[in-house]
Amino acid sequence: MEDKLSVTIITLNEEKNITRCLDSIKEIADEIIVVDSGSKDKTVEIAKKYRAKVFYRKFGNYASQKNFAARLAQSEWILSLDADEEISPELASEIRSRIADNRSPFVAYSIPRKNVIFGKFIKYTRWQPELDRHVWLWRKDEGKWKGDVHEEVIVDGKIGRLKYAKIHHQYETVSEFMDMMNRYSELDAQEHVQKGGRFSFPKLFLQPIYNFLVRYFYRLGFLDGWRGFVLSYLMTVYHFELWIKVWEKERGIR
Repeated sequence: MEDKLSVTIITLNEEKNITRCLDSIKEIADEIIVVDSGSKDKTVEIAKKYRAKVFYRKFGNYASQKNFAARLAQSEWILSLDADEEISPELASEIRSRIADNRSPFVAYSIPRKNVIFGKFIKYTRWQPELDRHVWLWRKDEGKWKGDVHEEVIVDGKIGRLKYAKIHHQYETVSEFMDMMNRYSELDAQEHVQKGGRFSFPKLFLQPIYNFLVRYFYRLGFLDGWRGFVLSYLMTVYHFELWIKVWEKERGIR
């Protein structure tokens, strides 16, 4: 008998994205779980049209929100998606094939991810699909999200690898990207200080420069055209911003 699949999605004001996401999974999901943290737009209304089970939970952090969604799932397997992601028909077929194989030794599968930023698929600049490969499909009782920032699914067992990538429709504008930088640098700085990390001037100046060189040259960002340069530069700013926030938190400024 084929195992069933629950797709979990956490949302906040995702009406422009969620239809695309739900369309891509409607043929393979036996159950759709949406955990919303207070959308003011039509996100919840759209989700219910796809017969998703919608729950409200105040946002704590990404890991706790996603673990809450996973606990609500009733199927043997869980596929976690963000509302701005979709899966291709090829990936959908591959997922169904793998979870139907009851002889497989794997309790989870990693999936590569294609990132669409500023309107185009970013092939390099450290956004290569294989460099953004993570566990997003796992047996419910074998995995759990961990990490306040850049959360990951940690599983107890063997992890297989899927061939086809899911597609992440990320930032359409520089303003959206910079909003992300501000949110994540705040969380990164807080986590860094909590773990005992310390501010230093060498890190403040050298880490941003190193990040640019890695992304633009070593990871071939120049092959992504102007987007590769802008993304490399913005991530340089991100790391500078991160260490300034660490300095502020150490001194109790924020």
